[in-house]
Amino acid sequence: MKIFKNIVRLLVLTSLSMSLTPLTTAKAATNNEAIKVNNTTDSLAIAYSANTTPTTEAASTDTSSNTTTTKADGSPATSTVSVTVLSGILTLEAVPDFNFGTMTVGSIGKLKSNVVNTDGFTVDNGTNTSDATAGRDGNTDGTLSVIDSRNNLKDMPGFTLSAAIGKLNPTNTDGGSTLDAILHLNPMPLVNEENNNVSNSAAPLKTDKISVSSVTGNSAPVMNLTKGSYNGGLIKATFNTPDSASLEIPNTADNTKTSAKNMNAVVTWTLNAAPATTN
Repeated sequence: MKIFKNIVRLLVLTSLSMSLTPLTTAKAATNNEAIKVNNTTDSLAIAYSANTTPTTEAASTDTSSNTTTTKADGSPATSTVSVTVLSGILTLEAVPDFNFGTMTVGSIGKLKSNVVNTDGFTVDNGTNTSDATAGRDGNTDGTLSVIDSRNNLKDMPGFTLSAAIGKLNPTNTDGGSTLDAILHLNPMPLVNEENNNVSNSAAPLKTDKISVSSVTGNSAPVMNLTKGSYNGGLIKATFNTPDSASLEIPNTADNTKTSAKNMNAVVTWTLNAAPATTN
């Protein structure tokens, strides 16, 4: 059984690794450009299992055309239902990695995959956050999810989940200058574990369209759910298609030098809870 954590504000780090090819040089694409996110938060998905207790000498008896499983002595057989019930918890469950393949400075690239490579980068370990060039919390499914089990599931108090991005960094071996990056995320449906929209009205809920930049250092809400607008439980969005996310590299670097570098940027995810109110 996993340990669940009460979280009202949680920073989760991601990294973006990418391969940069100057405009003056033609090179084969290597699909090494990626945004890396890692999730150290323990999984809070509700677990359900039914475990049948072993029985011996089981027999079936037929009474009035109804079949009932019994033991040989006539007593009923039993099994176990196991479930973890969450209450009063708001936690960041998962954050995605992003891979944008190979790009040039001054271009915009669409998402290629959610599989990244952090070899050669300084991975955040919780104590070196300011020096990290790769996050530790990302997943390869493109899943961004929160669990909210506060209050009555039909009258949730609301929360915001925001993102910010740092500069692109080369590997420790390559060294050299950093580059600015702008991450664009498009609206994606907010669904539960059964892929039903979490809205409690006729209007479906989606993530917000955002652009976050290492130039301005801005943070923007990806999930911004207001009180009473959604059903509680697991709330997730999936960023795993070319149209779900894109990366822009401003044209501020020298393109005359021949090079091809893998680069990462760290994405920081921040969860803020709206307070639960009582009458």
